[in-house]
Amino acid sequence: MGYIAPPSVHETIAKWVRAMFVVTEERTFRASHRVKMPDGQWEDEHEHDWLLKVYVRAKTLDRDGFVVDFLDLQAAIHDAIEFYVGKSFNDVPPFDYRDDAPDQRDKMIPTAECIAWRLYQTMAPRIDDERVCLYRVELREAPTSWAIFEVDHLSR
Repeated sequence: MGYIAPPSVHETIAKWVRAMFVVTEERTFRASHRVKMPDGQWEDEHEHDWLLKVYVRAKTLDRDGFVVDFLDLQAAIHDAIEFYVGKSFNDVPPFDYRDDAPDQRDKMIPTAECIAWRLYQTMAPRIDDERVCLYRVELREAPTSWAIFEVDHLSR
């Protein structure tokens, strides 16, 4: 019989270790945008093949052995991006920000960061429950350029 560490060691390690099951799904879609630069000028409209990666985690699996059914995750992603596919983000709320419009409180400039955050907002209510958490959305607009929105739900 091998060495068994005293319970106090196991309890200490358990406080430091956070074990999770994680699944991810990715989708590529084409859409264009223009971004207002720090100097106040708008760049020209340009198109990207955006790569979206979505990460979902859970401490436990469901009774069928899943974190989440991939078909459900794929449907949530589809519904989140369908408004933007083949369009300009700048023409679709909430990214339809205009310098000359009087009330812009609910508008955003479609930076990769803001798009990632908005996609998270759209998908999380559909995915999250007491066991499962959408915790990371990665959005690549170019091969070397990523934006990541991540939440830390320590309880799930």
